[in-house]
Amino acid sequence: MEAIGFIADGIGIAGAIFALFAWLQARRLRSEQRTRDRRDNEMVTIVLKHKDDGSTYTLPGTLRRKELTRAEVLGRIGMVPRVGGEQDRYKLPYLNAGEFLQSIDRVVDGAGDALLIVTVDAAEWDRFKLPQA
Repeated sequence: MEAIGFIADGIGIAGAIFALFAWLQARRLRSEQRTRDRRDNEMVTIVLKHKDDGSTYTLPGTLRRKELTRAEVLGRIGMVPRVGGEQDRYKLPYLNAGEFLQSIDRVVDGAGDALLIVTVDAAEWDRFKLPQA
């Protein structure tokens, strides 16, 4: 009978150790999730930058970091009025470059409010109807 009590005590101690380990893991995971959620809700500003003279135009509104995708950026740029009218589509070679995708990845993986800069050549810059500064 004493052996059964000894085994029960061992199982109880092992169960308590396991429960403590599981509780610590749950706290760590919950903390990581809160950090990830905070980072995902940080704001990203998209800026068009003239390739030659460095002038900039900040697109209206901001995006949450978790919403930042190539498609969302293209859509936001597509909302900027154009000289050629509604049918005219912008053509920005930078948007097809690997550098653009890497900059999106850096912003998504980064911390703090961020800035995504889209480089625009002179010909395309002049076709946007940007407010005069």
